Amino acid sequence: MRIDRRDLLNRTALAVVVAATAGLAPSLSHALSEDEATAHVRSTISEILTLVDGPGDIASKAPRLLAIMERRAAMPMIARFAAGIAWRGMNDDQQTRFVAAFGMFISRVYAGRFQKYASGGPPGEGFKMGRVIDAGRKGMLVKTSIIRTGEAPVVVEWLVTDRPGRVVITDFVIEGVSMLVTEREEIGGMLEARGGNVEKLIADLAT
Repeated sequence: MRIDRRDLLNRTALAVVVAATAGLAPSLSHALSEDEATAHVRSTISEILTLVDGPGDIASKAPRLLAIMERRAAMPMIARFAAGIAWRGMNDDQQTRFVAAFGMFISRVYAGRFQKYASGGPPGEGFKMGRVIDAGRKGMLVKTSIIRTGEAPVVVEWLVTDRPGRVVITDFVIEGVSMLVTEREEIGGMLEARGGNVEKLIADLAT
């Protein structure tokens, strides 16, 4: 049987999510409800759409998107996963600076990607909430769709957990492509292109 590399990476990403969030709060029982997960995703989407539909260019929106992500997502865990094995070779100061630089980098990337989902079309366009799947220790997977006139709906799935002690998004998957996996591959490529120089990577991510 042929194993698809991206599928394997997606499974690995979910496994790391479980391990990382459990490690943040090992004594916390899993009590996240479907309603809580849905409400968190709905309010996150609302904040994102308000941002992308508002005035300003992508550069001005990126810092505001980062603020949303820091409130709504498990950014330190996401950054750690994106760093891959390089994380273990960083000292405490480098890890702290990498998390901050990665946040700036990813907010610029996704400010541009989310901007294409800005509304402005006829009523009925936007995000449609779908079903919620209990993913066990991983949390809840909330399915949504982006509706655009004349186009096929774009499926976006949000993985939500409460294991860090608050409700957070640990990954989102657009048309089967995991943000966690995508960023891990991208950061790995960037680090390799810089000869494994973590300091150069951090500096470039921040600019």
